[in-house]
Order: sequence, then C-alpha cells, then structure tokens
Amino acid sequence: MDSLAAPELYPDTNFSDRKSRRARSWRFFLSLLLLAGYALFGYFAWLWFAPRVAKFGLSILWINGKIFLILLPCLLFGLFYLFFANFPRKKTIIALTSDGIRKIVGGKSQVMRWDSLEKLRIKFSQARFLGFPGRRREHVELIDAADNLMRIDRRIDHFHELVNLVRERSFSALLNLAQRQLSESGEVHFGRFVSLDRDAIQLRKVSLPRSEISLARVERGWLKIKTQPKKQYKLRADQLDNLDVLLYLLSNPW
Repeated sequence: MDSLAAPELYPDTNFSDRKSRRARSWRFFLSLLLLAGYALFGYFAWLWFAPRVAKFGLSILWINGKIFLILLPCLLFGLFYLFFANFPRKKTIIALTSDGIRKIVGGKSQVMRWDSLEKLRIKFSQARFLGFPGRRREHVELIDAADNLMRIDRRIDHFHELVNLVRERSFSALLNLAQRQLSESGEVHFGRFVSLDRDAIQLRKVSLPRSEISLARVERGWLKIKTQPKKQYKLRADQLDNLDVLLYLLSNPW
C-alpha cells in the first residue's frame, strides 16, 4: 500500500464532493436563517399574547392560536432536521491511479491497491412514503484481503463516472482472484446467495446448470438469469459481490 504514496505515482483522476458540500452549506445557512426567523416570530407572538394571557388565562392561546400551536412544533422539527442533516462536513477526495485508489477525508487518507481487492459491492436503495419515491441512496464498497473497507457514496461529484472507473480498474484483479479460487477449490462465492462452479450456478437453493443458461444480465437493479426451458430467476444486484466478474464467467467458458 505504501507504494501509492511514492512521489512518482501521481493520481491520474481525481474526484471530490465540492458540489455536494456547496449545496449542503447553502441548506445549512438557509436553516439558520429560518430558525432565526422562527425565534423572532415566536418572540413577537408571545409579546402579543402575553397581556391577553395575563387577563384571560392560558386558554386564550388555544382559542385564538390553535392552528399555530399545532403547526409550529411540526415546523420546528422540520427546521431542526434541515439544520442537523446539512451540518458542514470535511472535504472528501477520491484519487485513482493505475495501481490503486486513495480516499482522503479531511487530513486522513485510506489507500487500497487494485490487486489487493477481494470484493466490490454496489449498494442502492430508495425509500418510499405513501407510494411516492423518496431519496435514492447509492454507495460502493471495496474490501481488500485484510478486510479493510472503503466506502464511496453518491455525494461525490460525477459519482457514476467514478463507479464505472472503479469497476473497470478493479475487474482484472477480481477476475484473477475468482479464477484462482475456481482452480483451487472448484467454487467461488459472489455474496451469501450465489456461488459458481464449473458446471452450475447456485441461486439461493436453486442450482442451474451452466449449459442451460441462455441469458444473464442486470436490469433495473436485478440480476436476471434465463434458462433454455424459458424459466427466469432473479436476485437483487445489490446483494451480490463482484457482479461484473460473475456476468463475465457466466458468458465466457473457462
């Protein structure tokens, strides 16, 4: 890993989270202004109600301001969420070289060589509320032979371009690892639910002979495998490790 720090090995591609941090800063600043406005509104509202409360009691608040009493706590909760969800964070830089990848967060640096990788995972999820799609979350996980984890999420500018480069540069090392495992143990695992040997692929509890597989592809986040008797099996792509290697081995004999 130290070889990546050598002066002669400069990164050929850099990615950062500049746009994300700028948008986050604006939202944080906006939340501060809104919270200040909320406090001023509450102060002047109390000045207006205080004499009436002294004269008629606290019930006057509910009689004349029930809508505000209901809405203002909800608004306060929303403003605090906006404030804490956009709290400023340290700059992140992802640097790629022909030998490896470096992640720099603030002053801390993490380095992984391509030839030390054992797993590449692409995770994605999207929350839904009352049937409406919410915020989409995507990140990539790299795990090396020493079980070190590097996580890259979509707050990095040009995230999908970065993901494609990481997949491209890590492919050879991950393919060599899979082929070595096949030659040594006769089987290679691609996560908890999928394993592959020379004759068949195991999907959960279903074993499919490789000779019967007519199509294997990723479509809308699912790995879909079709067999010659026109049966189709599918598994969420984010539950798999080294998906590109799996697809390559399924479509190329060895």
